[in-house]
Formats: sequence, structure tokens, C-alpha cells
Amino acid sequence: MALSFLVSTPGLVVAQDTPPLLPSLAESPKNLTLLSVTSATVAPHGLAFGSLSFTSKREGVFDEWDGSMAFGVGFGSAEDTVGVQLTAQVTSLTDEFGDSGYFDLKLSRQVSRGNTPVYLGAQVSSFATWGDANVNPVSGKVMVTWFPTLTTSGGQAFPLMFTAGVGSHLRNNFTDPAGYFGAGIGLSRNFGASASWTGETLDIGTSILFDSWKYGNVTAEINDVTDRLGQRRFSISLNIFNPSSFGG
Repeated sequence: MALSFLVSTPGLVVAQDTPPLLPSLAESPKNLTLLSVTSATVAPHGLAFGSLSFTSKREGVFDEWDGSMAFGVGFGSAEDTVGVQLTAQVTSLTDEFGDSGYFDLKLSRQVSRGNTPVYLGAQVSSFATWGDANVNPVSGKVMVTWFPTLTTSGGQAFPLMFTAGVGSHLRNNFTDPAGYFGAGIGLSRNFGASASWTGETLDIGTSILFDSWKYGNVTAEINDVTDRLGQRRFSISLNIFNPSSFGG
């Protein structure tokens, strides 16, 4: 299951699999969103985040769900040196809590500034597993993420987020390599939307930000929209974060 997290600065919210903090976009009033695929950005130093996600087990059956959780923290600075993000994934909530899961480690570096910031990233997944996740192979991804802005003829500006990458275990039941791509847009302060090709499926999603909730959001996705693999599912995630879990 793809998990989503949130990071917010005044006027900027970005929801995706991992949360970036982008000073160059800090004045944007839009809820920039990219779900389902791994970006090249990481959580900023000292930010801790968590996500509780539920996914329907099969198409059309919304009374059967499975859940997962993720907890992570960011270290360093992708803008100045290298940003590091460590994430613990709890893969299922249907059995004894926490009895199965794995860790991800991601590195990020900003390589271009200006009006279109660009980040490069690399991730190692399942480098430490426990429980049923012990069968997961160690996998890797490399990716690039960039942040252009769409300006309409009427003068409205919409922040965009694009990610392209390749992973070692993305196709054929996560056994073969594949490329992936995702595009997201901030539509308003409270809503963002995205579409992603995961290597095998097309996923679409949205992020909803509530003005009264400063440190969290809700994201929703339809996975395998075209039912290409016969695995169309609905996912919803509750995401929270603490921007200053430690200093330094």
C-alpha cells in the first residue's frame, strides 16, 4: 500500500509518500500534492511524521479493509548538503500490531534552485525487516523531482510537482525493475490532486487540508484506476507531523 504524509509551512502544504519542505515555495497558497510514487525530496531536519492508512481489500468491497502505519523522521538539509529520511513501515494492522514491517532510508540533494527547484534522490527499501515482511527483498530507487509553476492567462498561479524515477522491484509482483512518473498540482489552499504511473498501474489521488488542523491532512487515492491488473482499490490516509521534534 502506498502511504502518504504531510509537511506544511505557512501557505504551503505538500502531501505525498514523503514530505518535502521547500523554502522557495513557502509563499504558495496552494495545497501541492503528489501521491503513490516516491519523490526525490525528504523531510527536513527535526521533522517527525506519521500516517495511518486503510485500503479496501478488493474492488467494490468497502466493508473489508486492511491497514498500515508509517513513522519517520528527517535529518540534515537537502538544500545545503544531503537530506536523510528514515521511515519505519508497519505493513498490516489485521494481526498483532507491529508484528510485521520494514525500514526505508532515503537521501536527497537539491541540484537546482531558482524558479524551478530540482532535487535528486535515492532510496533503499526493506533493508531491515521483521515478521511477515522478512520475505521482502531489499530494493532500490533513484529519482528526480522538480517544481515548476503553471500561470494562467488570468494571472492565477498553480504550483506543480513532477517526479520521474526507476526502481528495482516495481513490476510483476514487485520482482522486476520499472520506471515510474507522477504529476501533482495545488488547486487551492485546501485541495490538491495528482496522477501517477507506478510502473504497472495508474493511480489518482487528492489531498484535503483543513484550516483548523495545522499539523495534518487527509489523503485519498484510487489505485489501479483502469483495473489493468484487476486490483482496483480505494485508499485513505490520516497524516500528522511535528515540525520540531528535535532541534540542531
